[in-house]
Amino acid sequence: MVDLSSPRAITTPHKLPWFDAAYSCRTLFTPTERLRPWILYLTPGLLAAQVTHITYVILVLRSIRQLILPELTGNHGFSIWQDVSSVRLSIFFILALASTAVLAPLEVISIRLAIQRNHASPEYNSVSQEDSSPEYSGADEDVIG
Repeated sequence: MVDLSSPRAITTPHKLPWFDAAYSCRTLFTPTERLRPWILYLTPGLLAAQVTHITYVILVLRSIRQLILPELTGNHGFSIWQDVSSVRLSIFFILALASTAVLAPLEVISIRLAIQRNHASPEYNSVSQEDSSPEYSGADEDVIG
């Protein structure tokens, strides 16, 4: 199944149908990627960026939340907000906002690496997609800049 929220699906100039996964795969993936789909996971740096992002969110942010706001880790019902200190909550929100400095570059790196094409043979252009599908004109929809 094709994930229509993937970076390639978002940045493609083609209109992808919802229920034709084979057509979408032909549009989004190069012939090399369709023959050997495992090379998508071997893009240099992509796995490292994803693992770093996941590790930061799970280990760092979750650990900080459990240290600063232990009241939110249990199942206490609806009265948990009465026990939460506003100072601790503010500190956690400031740390979560500061985490943007770490997470935003990791997301940009991941997206740019995921968008690039993986080719085993030199006859494929690294920036082109197959021309078998019509381009999406968008004439009947508003364009958001």
